[in-house]
Amino acid sequence: MHPEREDLNALLGELDPQGPPQWRWVYRAAPGARRIGVLSASFNPPTRAHVALLEAARAAFDLEEGVCLLTLLHVEKPLVGFGMSERLRMLLAIARARPACSVALCNRPRFFEMAQALRDAVGEGPQLFFLIGGDTLIRLFDPRYYPDLAMEATLDRLFAAARLLVAPRPPWDLPALEAFLDDPARASYQQHIAFLTLPSDLAGISSTEVRQRLARREPVDDRVPPEILPNLAGIR
Repeated sequence: MHPEREDLNALLGELDPQGPPQWRWVYRAAPGARRIGVLSASFNPPTRAHVALLEAARAAFDLEEGVCLLTLLHVEKPLVGFGMSERLRMLLAIARARPACSVALCNRPRFFEMAQALRDAVGEGPQLFFLIGGDTLIRLFDPRYYPDLAMEATLDRLFAAARLLVAPRPPWDLPALEAFLDDPARASYQQHIAFLTLPSDLAGISSTEVRQRLARREPVDDRVPPEILPNLAGIR
């Protein structure tokens, strides 16, 4: 039986947004996985692009578990749209319909903090991969997101714990991302970064667009996984 937590509000209340990095499994589909891919996003709401990224990474890099990770805080986005428990319910519906797909929570928003929390949860054995879009890769190397830390030392902590699997997305296509990483200031990190390919019709889908369509009472069936449509029915 897969361990899971149904009292989502209580689970959310266990995490301290200001505390040290903490990890909580909401639904664990593959407890013994040795190659774990983590997709951290706002999932506001989850889209077909999120699912496609998980599936592409699993196929290309032999991942044994894909984790949809929701963080209590976000480095850029305030909490608007769907509530945290609503997002978790949608992620649970997606995970239960797919093999080796798990759901987790973390109280900290930056990747080195997520990596520390996950390492504490699973130990040093498993290989860890974070699945991100090209725009997130660019932000990862932006000093303004490290006002209280030395960026290089923080990146070293991240890459000591995990690799990045990056899906190009507009406006950052693959040639642009490769050129970005070729810069001498970033070239040493290339060995920790690999690229994924998403179908062009999915790469441009965003949660923002889905919310806008819902606000206009337009169909979103081709934008979101079918499992979450019941969660959106009252909004459409």
